[in-house]
Amino acid sequence: MDKQTAIQTAFAQAMAATEEIPAKQKQVLAASLALFAEQGFANTTTKEIAERAGVAEGTVYRRYHTKEALLAALLQPVVRQVVPTLMREFAHQVMQQTYPSRRQFLQALLTNRAEFLQGNWREIKILLNEMLVRDDLRATIIQEATPVLRDNLYPLLDHLRQAGELVAWPNDLVSQFLIGTVMTNLLRANLQGDLRTFSRRIPYLVDFLDRGLAPD
Repeated sequence: MDKQTAIQTAFAQAMAATEEIPAKQKQVLAASLALFAEQGFANTTTKEIAERAGVAEGTVYRRYHTKEALLAALLQPVVRQVVPTLMREFAHQVMQQTYPSRRQFLQALLTNRAEFLQGNWREIKILLNEMLVRDDLRATIIQEATPVLRDNLYPLLDHLRQAGELVAWPNDLVSQFLIGTVMTNLLRANLQGDLRTFSRRIPYLVDFLDRGLAPD
């Protein structure tokens, strides 16, 4: 399995490639991501963010005014740069391969995502919690994800269908079932505060999807 890029690494790379954001703001955003992941949003103070970033606390307040505004600023590059980058990496690792059977594809997909979650769970929880309450965030993620799925997942689904391994449903519907099943179980794990809830369910999720997507 190819090495997976961590969210904080991808974020640092995105910040390094962005010229529009001043250096001090980049430091504040990077510190915020690290501390929100380590301690949670509610338990992190602007003083701690300033200390981690190496700037005065007044610098944080002058630019962002509230911690909520800081979180919104942090999520902008995460959703528009980091998420698409990591999705393309996921596509290369899983969706741009060929599989002799539907079950092997599902096993590879869910195993890959479980490994990614294991290394990035604290950062993913920030995104999941915000997605539950922010329509704009969900809409942006869907907008960014759609072309990646269309260009990478749909051809794989077509190949499996032509091989007699996949139900004759539209690709967008199959994608919806795949993503919906994963997201539902991710949200459950988040609410229970235990990623192992998701990992333990992988064999059952593979069985569920394998049977549900089997051709008639």
